[in-house]
Amino acid sequence: MAAQERKFMNKYSDKEIIDGFFASWIDGDPDDIKSSLYALVKRFGGTHLSESTGIPRTTLYDMCKDDSNPTLENLCLIIDFLKSQKVA
Repeated sequence: MAAQERKFMNKYSDKEIIDGFFASWIDGDPDDIKSSLYALVKRFGGTHLSESTGIPRTTLYDMCKDDSNPTLENLCLIIDFLKSQKVA
């Protein structure tokens, strides 16, 4: 992870990153949703998220790309994972 990404990830709590993900849905901007999804993948780790959701790690990263169109099934798996997280 690049130094700038580490600085960003350390700046926010898990709860703030998760809240940002859900807030991006309210705004309805697909690019914001993908950016917040990328923040989740970086925060929780692609491997951990992959093992927890059953979504291949490469697919998780592909879901964050500008030209991607993540499936509803995969997005629901991510949401199920987030609901299981204990954040203060």
